[in-house]
Amino acid sequence: MGIRIAFQNMNHQPVEMVSGFDQSKLHELIEAATAGSLLDGIQRQSDTMYNSYQLEFLLAELSAIRAEGTGGQEVVSVLRRAAETAIRRHGYLWFSAD
Repeated sequence: MGIRIAFQNMNHQPVEMVSGFDQSKLHELIEAATAGSLLDGIQRQSDTMYNSYQLEFLLAELSAIRAEGTGGQEVVSVLRRAAETAIRRHGYLWFSAD
């Protein structure tokens, strides 16, 4: 079961898919997230969408993470870049689980 990540513009039109990360490491990151955090809020079996305001908090969460191993750091980096891009474009980051 995977989670696709995409940017949407301010009109909720898909702009770009995010790639280049290990799905298993993303799931591990979500599972290890603090209860009530935005990472913990990413649904494993449905859609989750964060706006630019919420993504500022997600960036703070990502800064506090000390991901183990290369794959974990890679996922944190991909999520950070994705969140920064969505904020810059005044859009959304959409997580879509299979």
